[in-house]
Amino acid sequence: MAEEIKRSGPPKASDLKGEEFTWSIPLSQPPSREWSRIFSEPAETTAVCHPKRLGMMHQALVFKCDETHLPAWIEHIDKWIAGANAALAAQEEADKRRRGEQLRQEEEKQRRLQEVNEKFKGL
Repeated sequence: MAEEIKRSGPPKASDLKGEEFTWSIPLSQPPSREWSRIFSEPAETTAVCHPKRLGMMHQALVFKCDETHLPAWIEHIDKWIAGANAALAAQEEADKRRRGEQLRQEEEKQRRLQEVNEKFKGL
């Protein structure tokens, strides 16, 4: 199972244009393509806080907003991260169960083949 991604530090401003800062938020590890896909499709967004307005740069999220909206952004980002982690874990668990069932079916098939071959080996 993949290790959960976490926000690994506070937001840091790197640019200012007018009243809008460019913020970056460090992540505990680079997200996988699948995690990024899930993260970008959260259940809850607002007109101001939407993952389509975020960029992913290796191991950080980057976005622009004025400082009054930053707490709302952080709250949403934390929810989106938790949601992506939970959805990815559920997907991995479902894949694991599916592989286990396929293996069980293959073992049953091989057992039946061996059984029928043993049964009729004297013919």
